[in-house]
Amino acid sequence: MAAPEVAAAEPASSLPPVVVDAGSDRRARNRERRKDRVYTAAVELFVAGGFDNTTMDDISEHADVARTTVFNHFQRKTAFLEEWSRRRRQRAFAAVQAEHLQDHSIGEILQRYMVELSRVSTASRRETVAMMSASLHSTNVLAHPELGHELARFVSRAQALGEVVPSVAPELAGLLLATGYFVTLAQWIEVEPAPFNLGEQLQRMLEIILSGLLPG
Repeated sequence: MAAPEVAAAEPASSLPPVVVDAGSDRRARNRERRKDRVYTAAVELFVAGGFDNTTMDDISEHADVARTTVFNHFQRKTAFLEEWSRRRRQRAFAAVQAEHLQDHSIGEILQRYMVELSRVSTASRRETVAMMSASLHSTNVLAHPELGHELARFVSRAQALGEVVPSVAPELAGLLLATGYFVTLAQWIEVEPAPFNLGEQLQRMLEIILSGLLPG
């Protein structure tokens, strides 16, 4: 009996080429650079002169871009505060990833996350005071904080692994953790010099909340 015919593998040369739109990539990079330029200019002005005293026209002039460019990236002034918070959350999460802690205990993950937030705040106190004060007074940061949603995901994962007691509502736990962070930070920026070590105080806050999340 003749052996069944086997279809020959398609030569690599006949496969459709991968098309890379260099122009699109370049435009995306240029857009990100413009956004960073506008964001940096805005933060500098908020720190130097205050959030309320800074206008979108001021930001346009300081960044040396058209007014429409500012609005293309940030449609309202409070969007700069949201971006500032997002970048800090991103840095804290990157610290967790860099040390490969995603599969570690919820306590280790949250501790590393809070340590990074405290480090960046301490290293840039003037900026933190200006931006956090503006966030507290100009946005409803405590109502539906994105930080709470991110921390809730950590809690939810730990609960699925049996590490967190089943009766805990992850979203509520995330909100409590975020609120604890914001309140501690608000007390830290209230007076000069800083009234306490931010990292140590966040650790105490974290221990209190974890005592209600973890089995006795």
